[in-house]
Amino acid sequence: MTTTASRTTTPTPTTVRSFLLDDGEGLDGPLRAHGTAGPLLAPVRGRTPAADRAVEHELATVVDDFLGMDVLDLATAGWRGHSALRSAARRTRDLPGSEEVVALATHRVTSAHRPYVDVYVDGVKIGTLDVQLNVVFWISGLVCVVRDACLTGVRSGECAVDASLGVQGAVIAERRGGRLDLPGGFAPRGPVPLLRDEPNPHEARTVPGAGRA
Repeated sequence: MTTTASRTTTPTPTTVRSFLLDDGEGLDGPLRAHGTAGPLLAPVRGRTPAADRAVEHELATVVDDFLGMDVLDLATAGWRGHSALRSAARRTRDLPGSEEVVALATHRVTSAHRPYVDVYVDGVKIGTLDVQLNVVFWISGLVCVVRDACLTGVRSGECAVDASLGVQGAVIAERRGGRLDLPGGFAPRGPVPLLRDEPNPHEARTVPGAGRA
């Protein structure tokens, strides 16, 4: 259906870091408590406690940079696969300029990430730091706006979040049942395409050899 868009706002970013860690808390301590650098540096001769701390600090910095992702962006990315939104996207794609308001039933969005950090000493790889980040969103009362096959706004909703950060198989930070504030009306930082994995049947296709004499 076609509607008149309501006033929307851009929400304040909430990073994975700010959700998982207290203000001023870093990852150096948790990594040290779990002895992260020790096994990686075990083959290195002449290592010292100071060297271990330096490596732990560098690893903490790399992982901390990864935690700068916006929690709301992760949830928005998960909505790309929701069947009701994809159906609305197809209908608005078929009728350019149309807009649909879609109310979603209570649902879960899971965002899992498995980055890694290779560790080198004197140009030689001595090991790999495996990182596991899992974020699960429990969402209810969500009303989304779809226009031209894109998610363009969210009108309302409630969201609880479970998140955990693991390194080398050990959980070093975890938070369950946290609340993510979904403003009464907000727009993603840009239209979110919902059908990127589908060819557009309305786009002209080039036939090999067409137009040749």
